[in-house]
Parts: sequence; C-alpha cells; structure tokens
Amino acid sequence: MKNKQKRERWSLFKSRKAQFFILSALTIVTILYFLSRWLEPSTVIDTSSVALSEEPFVFNNIKEKTFDVVSSSKNCEELNFNLQEYKQVAENYALSKNYLVDFNYAYPSCFSGMNINFTMKLTSTNMQLASNFSTTWS
Repeated sequence: MKNKQKRERWSLFKSRKAQFFILSALTIVTILYFLSRWLEPSTVIDTSSVALSEEPFVFNNIKEKTFDVVSSSKNCEELNFNLQEYKQVAENYALSKNYLVDFNYAYPSCFSGMNINFTMKLTSTNMQLASNFSTTWS
C-alpha cells in the first residue's frame, strides 16, 4: 500500500512539475513578446525626413540637365548662349524654391571635343550640396 501511495505522489509531483514548466515557458514567452513590442518603436530608424527633402533631387536634376544642354548645342555660339540661358533658368528656379544655386562653367576656347568644367553649389536652410564635374562637347 505504501508503494502505491508513493507512486501516486510521484506521479502527482511529475504532473505538477510539467504543468509548472509549461506555465513558466508560456509566461517567459509572453513577457519577451510584450517587451519586444514595447522596444520596437525606438529601434526603427525614421528615414522619411531624408526622402521628403527636395534639395538632392533639385541638385541632381540641374546637374543632369546640364549634360543635355551641352549635348544639344550645335555650334560654339549656341553652346555659349544655351549655357548662359540655362544658368539663369537654374538659378531662378532654385530661388523660387528658396535655394541658392551657384552655377559656374569654364572652357578655354571653343572647338569640337573640348572639355567644359562645371562647379555647382546648392545651399538651403537644411543642407549644402556641391559638385565639380565636366563633360566633353563635340
């Protein structure tokens, strides 16, 4: 009879031990889940401010269209006129967006295959972008 009671107690003890293990595991998983949900907002990096700033897009657009102006010019007089006109248009457009653009170009003399050097700087209240680049006119 004593052996039977011991086995029943041992069985009851093992049963409670298993229940405690399952309950403990469930509690730990729940705590970790809620802890991760609580910490998640601070770990996500907000990059929307960079995507919303317009300055890099304006800057790159002015730079890209510079190459179009040079390649579309057929002779030296047209090249000089187009670059002067484009400089005014780019600076006025940037000014309308409350940006200051300093756009300069230089070439030694006019001949086919010459290299034209550009310096461009865009300044706004948020950032300053600058670039030196060149292209060949043919």
